[in-house]
Amino acid sequence: MSRREKLIASVIGSELDQEKAKMLDTTLKLILGDMGQMFSKFWEAEGPGVMCFQPEQVEKSMFYLTLKELHAAQEECEREDNGDLAETFRRVLQAAQKIDPQESAGYLLNDKSGIRFVAIDYNKVSED
Repeated sequence: MSRREKLIASVIGSELDQEKAKMLDTTLKLILGDMGQMFSKFWEAEGPGVMCFQPEQVEKSMFYLTLKELHAAQEECEREDNGDLAETFRRVLQAAQKIDPQESAGYLLNDKSGIRFVAIDYNKVSED
């Protein structure tokens, strides 16, 4: 079990506790929301895009992808006949194009569970 898995298990418990899982999810969203200042700086310097996190990577564990780079990644996946990943990048690209950095931020998480896109709306309090 990795360090990350141990940390998650220490919060959620050995059996999945839905309330603890919601708390962990909320904590993650708070942290990513707080990172909005860094997201805004990248947005201003590089243009529209998403912050990317690869927690299992020693090098390049965090970087920024512009819309142009997301589109290039999508096209590369299509050329390599990796339709599922191309579709993921297409959906991330569509979501990233809608981000207003004054209102929200977009994060791409890439780990052994796969690639996930998380959008944090600074004005939305809950998932209700």
